[in-house]
Amino acid sequence: MSGTVPAGFEPLGISQAEDISFEKHIGPIYRRLDAPKDTAVWGFRVEPYHCNPYGMLHGGMLTSVADTLMGSLVFDAIEGKPCATISLTSDFIGAGRAGDWVEGRAELLRQGRSVCFLRCEMRAGEKLLMSASGSWAIIGSK
Repeated sequence: MSGTVPAGFEPLGISQAEDISFEKHIGPIYRRLDAPKDTAVWGFRVEPYHCNPYGMLHGGMLTSVADTLMGSLVFDAIEGKPCATISLTSDFIGAGRAGDWVEGRAELLRQGRSVCFLRCEMRAGEKLLMSASGSWAIIGSK
C-alpha cells in the first residue's frame, strides 16, 4: 500500500541500533529538515499494519509517533542529553485510514532546567486526528 512521500520529507535516521529500534518496527517514519526552530514535523503513510481490526488508524500508532516526535525535539533542544517522558496526554479527535499521509507537528513550549513542555498535533491533510501535550525530564539535571 506504500504511497508517495510528500516533497521535503526524508526518512528518519533512527539511531546506531537501527535494526532493533522501536521506531523501525512501526515505520517507516519521515521528517522535515526545514522545520522552524523549536518545532519538529514528522510524517508517515498509514499502512494496514498501523490499523485496528476496523480498518482505522490505531491510536497507539498516533501516540507512539507523537511521543517519539516530541521526545526528539527535547533531545535536540537540550543538545543530546538524556531525557524521558514524564507525562503525555492525548485527545483523539478524528480517524485516519490506510493510505492516508499523517503529519505530526510538535512545538517546544518551554524549556526549564529540569523539565521541558511540549504540544503536538497529528493530522491527515486538514483533518485533526489527535492533539497531545507532554512534559519531559532532563535526566541528570538538578
